[in-house]
Amino acid sequence: MSGTAITFVIFGVICLCVGAIYIAQARERARIEKIRKINVLTERHRHMQQLLYDLPPQYLSNELRIMIVERSIEALTELASLKNNDRITNQIEQDREFLTQLREQNPTFKPIQIKDEAVAKETRKLLEVLFRFVQTQHKRKLLDASSAKKYLGHISFYSCLSKADLFASRAEAANKAGKPRVAIHNFHSAIDTFKELSKHPQTAKYVNQYRARIKALEAVADEHNQKVKLDAQKKLDGSQEWDNYLENDDPWKKKNTYDD
Repeated sequence: MSGTAITFVIFGVICLCVGAIYIAQARERARIEKIRKINVLTERHRHMQQLLYDLPPQYLSNELRIMIVERSIEALTELASLKNNDRITNQIEQDREFLTQLREQNPTFKPIQIKDEAVAKETRKLLEVLFRFVQTQHKRKLLDASSAKKYLGHISFYSCLSKADLFASRAEAANKAGKPRVAIHNFHSAIDTFKELSKHPQTAKYVNQYRARIKALEAVADEHNQKVKLDAQKKLDGSQEWDNYLENDDPWKKKNTYDD
């Protein structure tokens, strides 16, 4: 075999090796990208489910629920094209049934009051996720500017309400424990959470509720103070009567001593 032929053979082998390496790398990159997309879609679907089922139901309107379920189905459908299995198929079916229910029945959901700091903290985190979600829908042109503004205002209001709910819960607990002044302080704190959203149409409703509770508690606190003062005065009067008795008793003791 001539030297030229040998050179061509070696060059061909090198090209084949380089091609094989390139194909292997491309397949590895595709595999990594597929895993990345699966993880992104799985996380996106998880966030949608958290918003639907972990967020206290009063913080979501059905309009927002519909949008969230639609994005959940979208994420699952894309996920099924990468990693289809029965679990994903069942999840898609469940989301579609819930979407139909929301559109056709417009159901109402029982509110859940926030009663401890851990739940309040988790709720605010989920509201932040919801806020970013609405912003993303607007950037993707899936939501017009007017609707985005309305929903973002809704979320901001309920973020304040989550804090107010916690203060209101503390206030009621303090009232049950016989501490009306502590309860009043917490209701004032609940009102303060709405200062930045004083113009929101729903703010007045909750502020008026808290003020009515404060007024009722102040009446209870005043009644309690009057009772304490009255009890103290009775004790004082009793003490004075006893002192007077002892003072009046002194001459009698002296007389008895003299007679002895």
